[in-house]
Amino acid sequence: MKKVLYIQPIHPAGMERLAERYEVIVAPDASRETIESLIPEAAAIVTRLTTIDAGLIEKGVKLEAVAKHGVGVDNIDVAAASARGIRVLTTGDANSLSVAEHAFFAIGALCKGITGLDSEFHRGNWACRDQVKAVEVTGKTLGIAGLGKIGSRLAHMAKNGFSMDVAVYDPYLTKEEIISQGCRPVDSIEELCRSADVLSVHVPLSDATRNLIDKKRLALMKPGAFVINFARGGIVNERDLCEALNSKTIAGAAVDVFEQEPPAPDHPYFSTERLILSPHCSTFTEESRARMSLNLAEGIEAVLEGREPRFSAN
Repeated sequence: MKKVLYIQPIHPAGMERLAERYEVIVAPDASRETIESLIPEAAAIVTRLTTIDAGLIEKGVKLEAVAKHGVGVDNIDVAAASARGIRVLTTGDANSLSVAEHAFFAIGALCKGITGLDSEFHRGNWACRDQVKAVEVTGKTLGIAGLGKIGSRLAHMAKNGFSMDVAVYDPYLTKEEIISQGCRPVDSIEELCRSADVLSVHVPLSDATRNLIDKKRLALMKPGAFVINFARGGIVNERDLCEALNSKTIAGAAVDVFEQEPPAPDHPYFSTERLILSPHCSTFTEESRARMSLNLAEGIEAVLEGREPRFSAN
């Protein structure tokens, strides 16, 4: 019987489905030593944030699939897997709704000053209601970098729920494709930064997108603008974002992803005001977890049975 190795347990929906046909194993811990000891017998391995590099792939002599609990495969050596004929699977569009919802609620919290009001009022400061600089979401410009599955959902919510003007920079789409989704194409990331009241990034992490939003581009933004990064750590330069917030170059930000996860206790984010933080959990709704788990199970089944998977990175 073929073995499916989970580095960590995920939603039981997919794990139970696979257990009907295969031997499902959950690693006792995520240490390199443990994974190296278990991967030689695995036909498929499921990872969340643990790196699956060329060395581990080489030890997986029976591997047919490496499955990512998510859509970003920056922690998997896709080239090494492809060279061995190993499929790299993702959860596809399973989490796009939950991430888009989380991002939009963060936008709302920033615009209304919710976290500051809550904190001050818990301290008994009734006067905080006169101190917060809340703004309306309706009619503002949402700038989206990357109109993929998540960006498209966020654009739909913004346009149809709050009549926002949605400007989009996506060099992989034609202007006609962007316009067909009711959005306004812009020619550069700089133009997007200048025009946005809220800038939300939804691109994968790569050499081309690392530090996409840096000190120079943050300086182009309106003083009242907000920045949202629910994509990958490293796309928005962390130190530059802190500087922009501390100097009031921008009004606020919300971040769900970090260059190093979890971030160190002395990370500058933790001492930066007007910054909403969440621990890389925008996909963590019950519905999304179940969809992600089932999509991975479906993809693993397809590969192990010689069929074409729906969601593959190679």
